[in-house]
Amino acid sequence: MYGLLLMGHSIWRWIVLLLIVITVVKALIGWLSKQKWSNLDARLLVFSRIAVYIQVVLGVILYTVSPMYGNVQFTGGHVIVALLSVGGLEFGAARAKKVADGVNKFKFALIGFAIALVLVLLAIGEATWWKLA
Repeated sequence: MYGLLLMGHSIWRWIVLLLIVITVVKALIGWLSKQKWSNLDARLLVFSRIAVYIQVVLGVILYTVSPMYGNVQFTGGHVIVALLSVGGLEFGAARAKKVADGVNKFKFALIGFAIALVLVLLAIGEATWWKLA
């Protein structure tokens, strides 16, 4: 079970990364060109958030069934960075939802999702480092 969860978590990270990159690029283009907020933009935010939540659930399950469960040195940094990326994602999505004009929606989505992107890349790097060590 552990191996299957690990493989699912490892594969799903690329889907998460792809969706976040697409969302960041779309938000940047929308913000710089002062586009109107569309259904596609709202869907990108929702699908990215769902993908990240699935990744977090897989990670939590994986952590609890891990043979090294409770070893903070094993996954502590990875877990903290991953949860902070969820915070950045939620900040961007919540602020984008609250503002009325499209330019500010794109701006807040860009800020939150760019923070999440950097943190997801750090979390992937941290997880990869453990495989190499």
